[in-house]
Amino acid sequence: MKFEIGSWYFFRIEKVSVIPEKGTHYVLYHESGRKMLLNAQYYVKYNFRIGQTIECRVDKVNCTGQVFIEPRHPVYNESSIYRFKKLAIHKNADKTFNLLVKDTFDNKIEVYFSKKYEITDDNYVSLKVDRIKKGLLSLVLPIAHEIESSINYSETVILKVIAIVSENSEDYYSLLDNIGKTISRLKVKHYSHYGLKVGNNCQCKILGYNTKGLMLVEPDNPWYKIGDSYFFKINTIESYVSLNGVEVINAIVLDEANNKCGVVIGLEQMKLIENQTEVKCKVIGFRKGRPQLEIDLY
Repeated sequence: MKFEIGSWYFFRIEKVSVIPEKGTHYVLYHESGRKMLLNAQYYVKYNFRIGQTIECRVDKVNCTGQVFIEPRHPVYNESSIYRFKKLAIHKNADKTFNLLVKDTFDNKIEVYFSKKYEITDDNYVSLKVDRIKKGLLSLVLPIAHEIESSINYSETVILKVIAIVSENSEDYYSLLDNIGKTISRLKVKHYSHYGLKVGNNCQCKILGYNTKGLMLVEPDNPWYKIGDSYFFKINTIESYVSLNGVEVINAIVLDEANNKCGVVIGLEQMKLIENQTEVKCKVIGFRKGRPQLEIDLY
């Protein structure tokens, strides 16, 4: 059976398993015979039990072939608007604001606001559930603000790192364009190896805008260019079941920052790299600071 990213499927919780170095996971069974793992630590308040049937969305497949799923939240739905209790307001170093609210499970959630006057003096605020990931809500204003800009997607732009800010326990580089209006944020954990520093400029490719009104960008990689081929150190050779239900061989390689990247290899290609410590790969893109690769043995 073929699974589609973004689609929902029913799974039965077959058992709970402790995986070395990865913690406790629910083992989920689909009627097609496919099994999935769900990290139990994020869903304690969902009160799942063995034998229960739950609905999950296929969220993404990472570069190493791992499939991530997200169970349906027992209270909240994405794209719906709910009232949340305000707890505090914090001003960031980049002159934006984080509003602290709590959900029905008493999880504290920080919400990005570009201007303080967007927040009323009421004890509760209406917010839209933009995304649910690992059981936690990502919240935005009910009506997303559009940023005025003449820049087209896929163009490059020079942005200045103006601060490092925190939101929901994640650190971000805050970047500003030369007209001082458009703000972008990059997770520090994804780009710490890029050498970004407050006060420095970086060239970025524009990918679009998110529902917070933030520009989505990918900075120029310090080591690789799209279209060029490089040798990567082979870490492991693994196999996984794709969303189509087909077993795929994946070479897990290490980039210059020692990040793991996956590249799919065929049986004939496997024979060519057998007993090799490196493999030549072509860079076809970047995602969250890591190169996306395809095999290049010719």
